[in-house]
Amino acid sequence: MSSGFFSRHSNVYVYVPNLIGYARVAAALYAFAVAFTSPFQCVAAYFLSFVCDELDGRFARMFNQTSTFGAVLDMVTDRLATTGLLLLLCMVYPATHVVCVSLIFLDIFSHWFQMYSTLAAGSATHKDVKSKSWLVRTYYSNRLFMGYCCVSCEVLYLAIYASKWPELMGIVIPLPAGVTLTLPAQVTNVAPALASFTAASGLPMMTLFALISLPGFFTKQICNWVQLQNASDSLIALDQRKDQGKAR
Repeated sequence: MSSGFFSRHSNVYVYVPNLIGYARVAAALYAFAVAFTSPFQCVAAYFLSFVCDELDGRFARMFNQTSTFGAVLDMVTDRLATTGLLLLLCMVYPATHVVCVSLIFLDIFSHWFQMYSTLAAGSATHKDVKSKSWLVRTYYSNRLFMGYCCVSCEVLYLAIYASKWPELMGIVIPLPAGVTLTLPAQVTNVAPALASFTAASGLPMMTLFALISLPGFFTKQICNWVQLQNASDSLIALDQRKDQGKAR
């Protein structure tokens, strides 16, 4: 085994992708620390943390520095960062706390059940490319599709956070003369927060990002639910096979 820093060596803790993983944790923590004082820095730091999620895997393969430790670090960081962002939204918009907590539950239940069921079945990864669900198979086998769904969730959450800050929503795309972006009074009366996504001077950039991310967000939640259901079925089937083996 080569002992070079940019090759596979004995100190897994300082593998390049794992160092990127530590930086992801630090960037996410910094984003949450400045969330109520520096919204620009918050969005930038969180987005940087999320972008590094793509880099760690690339460097792991490039330098032959894949590891079980790195895989777990990556997955746990993903889950905790998203959880932290949803908890932040609970604080920004308290009325959404039930929805946000439900999304946290679904995300963690789905991925934990999936990881445990695949490892119990002898798989080396939780990414189930042989799932009986075509949606889950496509999600894990097509990196572009998975990337769009994952990015969509994070972008949507960031856009909702940004809607609380006029300085972030003030970045707009000018609309043609005479065109205005407004919501019916009935909608804003039911959900006042939606009014933040409009601007008299044009289309807020964050609103555009939110609209583009909606399909990926809903697809990701459907995938999480199907994944949870399939993983639950696999765990039950595993117990049944064990019981059948004992009965023989």
